[in-house]
Amino acid sequence: MTIIERGSRVVIPSVHNLATLDAAIDAPPSVVLLADVHLGNVGPLARKCRNAGHKVLVRADMVQGLKADKRGLTLLKQEFAVDGIFTGSSSTARLAHQAGMAVYWRFFLLDTRSLDSAANQMNTMPWDGFEIAPGPMALHCAESLISSAGSKPLIAGGFISTEEMANELFDAGYSAINTSDRSLWPRLRS
Repeated sequence: MTIIERGSRVVIPSVHNLATLDAAIDAPPSVVLLADVHLGNVGPLARKCRNAGHKVLVRADMVQGLKADKRGLTLLKQEFAVDGIFTGSSSTARLAHQAGMAVYWRFFLLDTRSLDSAANQMNTMPWDGFEIAPGPMALHCAESLISSAGSKPLIAGGFISTEEMANELFDAGYSAINTSDRSLWPRLRS
């Protein structure tokens, strides 16, 4: 299941504070990341987003009260209407994929070694795309990562707070950014 197409220039509102959910929903329909949810509210929040025309992503390993096992991930998909996940766990990724969700693998660029590891792993991973964090490092390392991702989309996330950086990431070849900076949500949609 593909949610983010390569080359699509999507801004993903990252909702860390539920008071900002309406602003995310008011942005042109696309994708919303529910970043701070728990078992009791993920279903109603996901349905609210979907009813407004948005696809819904979560960080499956961080949904409070949810165990990221086969039952938990099936619950996210079937009962809570979640379309996809971000994760850095192979078992969570595999189970989410089996449940019919899109899977975006998270890479954290801490040093040259993590960059090399990310570039090498992308060629062998079956997931729908990859998130690179933090955003400034994603930009700095764009050329090698875009090449390594092949036909899969790359998403930059973390510390993206200016329109200039967002546009630089898109121009470098990133297909999406995820940001909690509300000022970027409506202005950069394509």
